[in-house]
Amino acid sequence: MGTPLTSARAGLKVLAAALPGDPESHTVLRWTCAHLTEVELVHNQGPSDGAESPKAQADVAIICDDTDLAERTERAGTPVVFVSSTGVPPANGWPSARIRSLHRPGWLPAVPHRGVHRAGTVAPPRAVRARHGRGALIRLAVPDAGDVEACTRLLRTAQAVLTEGDLCPVFAVHLYGPGSEHVGAAVTTLVPDAAVLTDRDPAAERALADASLLVSSPALTGVTLAQTAGVPLAVLPPFGAVQQQAAAVLDSAGAPLVVLSDDRARRTYEAEALRRALDAPDELARWADAAQQAAGDDRRGGQRIARRVRQLLLAPM
Repeated sequence: MGTPLTSARAGLKVLAAALPGDPESHTVLRWTCAHLTEVELVHNQGPSDGAESPKAQADVAIICDDTDLAERTERAGTPVVFVSSTGVPPANGWPSARIRSLHRPGWLPAVPHRGVHRAGTVAPPRAVRARHGRGALIRLAVPDAGDVEACTRLLRTAQAVLTEGDLCPVFAVHLYGPGSEHVGAAVTTLVPDAAVLTDRDPAAERALADASLLVSSPALTGVTLAQTAGVPLAVLPPFGAVQQQAAAVLDSAGAPLVVLSDDRARRTYEAEALRRALDAPDELARWADAAQQAAGDDRRGGQRIARRVRQLLLAPM
């Protein structure tokens, strides 16, 4: 027996789009769309593939962060569920959309916004608990440009801190975001003993189970992954304006995480902070769990956003 949606309205299409060049936006979209298995997803690749007339290809749209596309889609008559993945409202204001949703985990202070649904934490569809402790997993966000030089600089920063404290080896590098396919060869050369993974690789999801430490680009989803795995988190220096905003949001939360920098004079201090974190790997998880419990956040933000998409499919407002 099918669900009420599939049995009543077969053949429905949902336009799924994220902000080009924003790895976090793509991650939140992917994790949310994992809960929309009963509909056909039409993935928007940019303005050239019909963004000006989305009604021809979809019944409803879920759009992460791309305010311009959301405005065009609503104007064309397709109802939009708009998601801000950053924890804060869009810098250029909320777009016209039937439903506006804010991905803001419960460990961030609540900030009310009129007419905006706070989704809470968007988490990966399958939570992974770290069990094997093989070393550091580096989760590196690669924007659309695929800047090889910037990516190698960030990897060298992480390696320098880990080496300074003789902490743990890098066993895997997970490249995510639109530009991830362009930097794999350079990463393999820089970290020859580590597995280089992308989101298309099934091993990327399982790699967290082998980690004793997560080193991540500044991202709300990085905190969620470290929290569910029960491992400490080290945050890389931000790459670009979007990650600078994410770093500022993380800094405002007061989370027990280690923030890395390009400053060589701070390397010993950062290595010592990481050593303390490795001695108490569940500190971040306990802090985030307590904050989310107090906020009534159950890490089901993706399911809640997907439910709003279904509501529009069944009864457009």
